Amino acid sequence: MILQGYKVFAICLLLSGVLTACDSEPSNTLLGAWKSNAEKSLASMRSHKEIPKETRAYFENNFFGRLTLIYKDTTYSAVLEGEEGIRPDDYPYRVIEETPDYWLIENELLGAKFKKKLYKDGDCYYELTSEWHFREYFCSVK
Repeated sequence: MILQGYKVFAICLLLSGVLTACDSEPSNTLLGAWKSNAEKSLASMRSHKEIPKETRAYFENNFFGRLTLIYKDTTYSAVLEGEEGIRPDDYPYRVIEETPDYWLIENELLGAKFKKKLYKDGDCYYELTSEWHFREYFCSVK
């Protein structure tokens, strides 16, 4: 009787592994629209005192808060505020890894492939940008 119990358990364990292996790719939680967040991005930039005054002024002059990135299954597009009527180009990307803390994605732009981490922060994510590595934030558009 105990042997039969082990057989049933082993079969269930085997089936569970097979079903998991047959499961489709996990859902991509990056899908959707993400808009640049000027307030959060500027706060991060301002915390880096080593940024030259001219560069700081450039970033503070309506640089952040105007870009929306739209992620689809295998491509993303970028739409700049004021240019919504212009059909954006689609650029290939793929999520290499997703954890509770970040997405690691591979992009392709102008024929060059590169990887970058998008760090999750509530309903937003940020990436480290520029030579000063401050955070540029993008928040989910609902």
